[in-house]
Formats: sequence, structure tokens, C-alpha cells
Amino acid sequence: MAGPPTFIELTREEQALELRSYLRSIGATLQEKGSDNIEEDMKEIISKCDACLKTDLSDADIESFLCSIVSVIIGIGTLEAESNLVTAFSQKLSKYEEERFSNTILKTLWLLHGSVDPKLPARFQLYSDIIDVAKRNKQLLLVYGGIDSLNKSLLSISHSKKQKQSLLRQLHSALIENGHSELAAEVMIELLRNYTADDGKQAKDDAKRCIISAIADPKTFLFEPLLSLTPVISLQNSPLYELLVIFVSGNLTNYLDFYKGHKDLIKSLALDHQANIHKMKLLTVMSLAEDSSIITFETIQQQVQISAEQVEPFLLELFGTKFVRGRMDQAAKKVNISSTMYRTFSKQRWQMLRNSFFSWRSCLSVIEEGMKTVVSNTQTSI
Repeated sequence: MAGPPTFIELTREEQALELRSYLRSIGATLQEKGSDNIEEDMKEIISKCDACLKTDLSDADIESFLCSIVSVIIGIGTLEAESNLVTAFSQKLSKYEEERFSNTILKTLWLLHGSVDPKLPARFQLYSDIIDVAKRNKQLLLVYGGIDSLNKSLLSISHSKKQKQSLLRQLHSALIENGHSELAAEVMIELLRNYTADDGKQAKDDAKRCIISAIADPKTFLFEPLLSLTPVISLQNSPLYELLVIFVSGNLTNYLDFYKGHKDLIKSLALDHQANIHKMKLLTVMSLAEDSSIITFETIQQQVQISAEQVEPFLLELFGTKFVRGRMDQAAKKVNISSTMYRTFSKQRWQMLRNSFFSWRSCLSVIEEGMKTVVSNTQTSI
């Protein structure tokens, strides 16, 4: 059997003929010669391209053959014709779920994504197909480099608002499934920013999903940014919004009081009550650390409702989050706080930060003037 076709200065039509011949040689049911229209010819070839995945070909040969198809598709005919072929090819490959070929398919589609014109209409659907393949392969981080990168490479190009929302929703779900909860939260916030007050039920549904996933995520401790999002604001006066506010700035007692009256809600949201309690204990001590640089073990014991023996292990776990840094003084039964993440950032705290920067700038100015004097005196003495 001949290897995959290699093109050296062949016309597209000649390349298509080589592809067709190769497919026939590995068992695909195709006529020896296709349509005189290159776009129709390639459409038929693409419809049978998965024949290479049903043979004993090596992964290298399969990848070589699929990349040969990519080379013919790029720049073929009109933008519409190229879009149709790109979509047909990506849909054909992305739906093939056998694990052995996942890497090869992902590499081929990612090559296609990087090769087509950024303004090609089909590129949006192509990226959506890539997300599906990468999710199955647990390699999302190979094709997703953060929301800023996605905005520059794809979302900044003209697409409908509904398309962008659909893609972000798909990406959020995929990231959650692959265990990338922090990146998923970033995507969900971007999705909610795309909504306005007029977007109705879908915006509220996504806002609810965002709040629930943030509360459930063991790595999420900062909730205040959600309060400024329009879809979240639309949930005001609802029990879920009340729950969010508790995670933004409340303490363990606030949560326990809420739970007494909303047990069914917590259950219906599929939230783990014990996990909520654990997170609220950590958040409660974070709030204590905001207000005091020294916290006694007794205060921690009372505020998070644990025994004296549990205080030290609890503090070790708190320090492990990196949101609070400090040193335990077991003899004095207290903890000295060196730094903490603020759960909320009030106007007063912004003012304190501003004053600190101005003070820092003044100190640097004094140092600069002192250095100038030292340099001047040195040059004079020389």
C-alpha cells in the first residue's frame, strides 16, 4: 500500500486526485475521478476521510493524510466555499470519539484553526469542535490560553452575541469537567459581562450557574466581583443572592442561620452543606485577619465553632490557601497575621491603598534626591 500523498508543486485538482486515490487504496468507496468542481470534489473526499481511522495505519500516516487535506482546503475558492469545507472537515473528525485517535484529530484541527484566515466565518464553529475534542482528551489547556487570548484571537472578530455566549457557555462546562475551576470561573464572568439588563431568563440562568459553581469550587474564596455583574444584580431579593452575599462578606453564623430556613434550596442547588460550612469557616477567619494582626486561638475556636484541639490544624489549612499568611504562637495561643486577602475592598481600603502609594512615592523621591547629592559630591571631589 502506498503511503499518504505528498504534494510537490501540484495543482489543487491534482492534489485532490491523489487524496481520492489514496482513500480508495485503503478501502473507501469513491469513484476513481471526482467532480470537475474542486469544491465539490473535496466535499466528497472529506465525507470519506474517516476511512483512515478504520484501518491499521500508523498514527503518523493518519496525521500525514489528514494534514494533506488541510493543505488543500486552505484558501480554496471563495470564503463561503472554504468555510463550508472547514466546517464539514471539523464536524467529521470531531464526532469520531475513539480514544486512540484523539491526539491526532486534535492536532489536525488545531493546525487547521491556526492556518485559516482569522476572519473565516467557519473558524468559530471549528474552535467549538476543537473544545469538544480537547475536553474528551483532557487537553483543554493546549487550545485555551486564557480569556484575554481568546478575546484577541476569536471573540474580537465579528460574531453574533448569541454565538459568543454559546461558545463561552460550552467552554465553561468543558473546563469544569476537566477540573480547571479557576479558568472556568474566569470564562463564566466573561459570559455574564456579555449580558445586559434586557437579556432576560438566559442571563439569570447563567448567573445562577455562576454563583453555584463559585460556591461549590473549593478554590474560590473571592466572591465580591460577582456583585457588579448585571445578571447577578437581577437576582437581588432572591434567596440565592442572599446566599451569595453571605459568601461575599458574611460569617459562619450567618450561613448557619440561612441554612435553617433554606435547607431545601441548598439541596435543590446540589450544594454540599458540609463543604459550605468548611468554606465559611475559612472565610470567617479571613475576615478576622482583615481587622486584626493578632487573633487568639480562643477567638478562632468561638467564631468557627471548633474544639481547642482543632485550632492548629485548621490554621495550617488556612495558611495553605495562601490567602492568609501568619505565624502561630502556640505558647501564647495566638496567631500573628502578616498579610491577608481582603474579601471585600471598600472605598476606605482604596483610600488607604492610595495613601500608601503616595507615601511610597514620596520616600522614593527623597531617596532619589539623596542619591543625586551623593553623586554630585563624588564628582566634585574627583
